[in-house]
Amino acid sequence: MCMGCLSFLLLGGMFFVVDIKGWWGGQPFIYPGMNSIFVYVGHSLLGFYFPFSWEMRFQQSHWEWLFQSLWGTALWLLIAYLLYRKKFFLKI
Repeated sequence: MCMGCLSFLLLGGMFFVVDIKGWWGGQPFIYPGMNSIFVYVGHSLLGFYFPFSWEMRFQQSHWEWLFQSLWGTALWLLIAYLLYRKKFFLKI
């Protein structure tokens, strides 16, 4: 219930900032949103391969897991941005 409430408040805040006031255009969330199917399928197929993930050297370290997750997200964001600039959009 708390997570649902927090997501509702966050959605309302984003609606106010982006749509009503126009203070922010929504970047970088626009880029993966325009190719969400491509990013989802790409991550499902390639998510366990290098450079998106690798064998952990220190399994108990949360920092390495965090870095791997941030690195994979940054790579998919970069791929989505490059596809957005080339005007390639996957539709179903």
